[in-house]
Amino acid sequence: MKRIEVFLTQAIEEDFIDYFEKACKEENEKCKFTKIENIMGQGNTSPKMGDPVWPQLNVMIIIYCNEKIEKRVAGIMDVLHKQYVGEGAAAFVCNGEELK
Repeated sequence: MKRIEVFLTQAIEEDFIDYFEKACKEENEKCKFTKIENIMGQGNTSPKMGDPVWPQLNVMIIIYCNEKIEKRVAGIMDVLHKQYVGEGAAAFVCNGEELK
């Protein structure tokens, strides 16, 4: 199982979710994720702090999935980087094991 952490500016969150849901349907997998809103920070673009100087915020989406969905998420991120040049979008993957 893989754990994917996706960080997005709020402006492109809806597009990511749409692509992700479509990919899950095409792979005949349940579309499972956790979304955390109002994430502040700075990556490769301008800061997103939710204040008058840096008014935008990010969202974080956490996905636990198989390798098929991991590859699909990588493709989605590639599409978003091409569609929204300069917008914040990053994803990180690691192994995720469920505690029982």
